[in-house]
Amino acid sequence: MYAKLKTAAYQRLKWWMSENVYNHEGAARLVAFAEGAAYAASNMKGAIACDFKDDVMMRTLDLAPPEGLVLEFGVWNGATVNMIADRVGSSRQVHGFDSFEGLPEDWFGEYVKGMFHTGGKLPNVRPNVKLHAGWFENTLPDFISKQRENIAFIHVDCDLYSSTKTIFDFLGDRLVPGSVILFDEYFNYPGWREHEYRAFHELIEERALKYRWVAYNRREYNAGVQITN
Repeated sequence: MYAKLKTAAYQRLKWWMSENVYNHEGAARLVAFAEGAAYAASNMKGAIACDFKDDVMMRTLDLAPPEGLVLEFGVWNGATVNMIADRVGSSRQVHGFDSFEGLPEDWFGEYVKGMFHTGGKLPNVRPNVKLHAGWFENTLPDFISKQRENIAFIHVDCDLYSSTKTIFDFLGDRLVPGSVILFDEYFNYPGWREHEYRAFHELIEERALKYRWVAYNRREYNAGVQITN
């Protein structure tokens, strides 16, 4: 019996290694993860290393100023925008932006153009959430023209460089000391330096902003940062 279990376990491990390590995609993920670990060790000293995405979100969200805009870009099924709405309280408005038409272009691996398409259906959200359906470049100009507040919290969950850059092009001047940005796909995956990471560092350079890392996920992709100057 023990020998059979041992053989079965070995075969299962062999299969897992072939699926997740001994192929180009698996190897690329391992390299990207090692690069992410090195980046965190060098650049995120003092930030809290978390094991779960929700922990990173709550730790960053709790540091956001009590006044200011609370925004999510990339709503999809509404799970995280509802978490944010619950955390900030029913008296505070949360704005969620999404085309609900899926990714506008390929991201990486199996994440191709159109993924996360909802078929035009908007998710059920908390009463204090207002959804803005459409591409960011079409919904943000009117939205920001009607707002006077600076940004308290942004959840950037749009994966792509182009989408993240659009956000910062419209909202960069609303980022002030204390503003918090949570990136859902900052690092630890193949090509991570070409997407949210890239858009963030272009923003920092263009606006001469200072920042500190608050928390990051040592198993997945997300990380939270606070503007300090």
